Amino acid sequence: MHPQIPPEILRNIFRLATFTTTSLNVMDWDPHWPYAWASEKADPTLSYESTLPTKKALTLVSRSFRDLSLEFLFELVQLFHTRNAQLLLDMILSQTTGTGKRPAKWIKYIMVDLDKDDDSRLMDGVLKKIFPHCENLAAFGYDSKERMRDPWNDVDSSDLMASIPLSITTLEWHRDSLGNSLNSLQSHTALRNLRVSGFLVHDNHVVALPFITHLYLQPPFTIPASPWGLPSISHLRMDAFFAVDRFLAESESKDTIRSLYIADSRTRLGGFPQLLASLPKLGTFSYDFNIGLQVLLPSSSWLGAARHASLSHIYLFCNGGVNRSFSTIRDGFSDHLQPLMALHLPLTIGIMHAHLLFEHGDFREGGYGAADKQRFFDDLSSSLSSSEVRVIVK
Repeated sequence: MHPQIPPEILRNIFRLATFTTTSLNVMDWDPHWPYAWASEKADPTLSYESTLPTKKALTLVSRSFRDLSLEFLFELVQLFHTRNAQLLLDMILSQTTGTGKRPAKWIKYIMVDLDKDDDSRLMDGVLKKIFPHCENLAAFGYDSKERMRDPWNDVDSSDLMASIPLSITTLEWHRDSLGNSLNSLQSHTALRNLRVSGFLVHDNHVVALPFITHLYLQPPFTIPASPWGLPSISHLRMDAFFAVDRFLAESESKDTIRSLYIADSRTRLGGFPQLLASLPKLGTFSYDFNIGLQVLLPSSSWLGAARHASLSHIYLFCNGGVNRSFSTIRDGFSDHLQPLMALHLPLTIGIMHAHLLFEHGDFREGGYGAADKQRFFDDLSSSLSSSEVRVIVK
């Protein structure tokens, strides 16, 4: 170790050099969190495959470097097969006795991406033996390609969920399961972020998750007939507009939600105001927006917009571009937002991922060259803004 560099400084250097982006730590790298979950594509140079060689190299420099960097080598574990999990378990058990380092204490994130040919029941059995050793686990993710064998009898994940360490704050669950399996998380009082798909929710399944603040429901997902018990939820993301009303129904969550993101925002005319009126504390509303469809089928989901006491920010996440002129792009957004502008409310509207518009369009006639992206953003912003509504394009 360099005699003039304290170990605390070296540890911070190692942490920065080995930082790895995953969906489990999205709150540490996505600038739009919590209003959007993984709205930005992660930098490929910060992927697990890219940072792992650096982590390994640090442990080989010297004994002192090894002692300081082992925690970063083991903090993220990815498992693709049951045999990988068994190897991890064997290694953990071999280090549980004696005075050597216990690698399990450094594991913060476990991500299972199970191959379609693997049996999830075998993986579950190994995981339940690994979990008791992971005392500092912060997040767990499970993605299984295996399809449901028997939708009524063979997909209860309650035992595995209950065995997950109580220390986790984030859980991703993308595998076929019964909805009532989620009730086994009620003892996980530190759990705040839940991202799930593949749940079969029967009419008699009443799910109560009292500590969840951030919830992301992805398809495939059976929307329950009865509202979930989510008294602490403040941020909700759903991938389908029609499901929001059915999911919330008469739920008490309507009074606690501060931000809502709808990934698939295709809806009837005037659909947004009706939805937002049912969420009295909503401060931020985000949705995906396809300018191509808006140009071809000009209409506004904001028709009939009324004043909302707490709404202050609206984000449109562009999910596609269109080869049109600057004026056509401007008019497409203007037509869509016009009912909001007419309210004369103090609002901030963000048009995000606008680089997609610039990259797909041909704006040479408007005087925009390949290097004029920021000027394009600034001109679009100023042309849409008013004295009350500030439109930011970025």
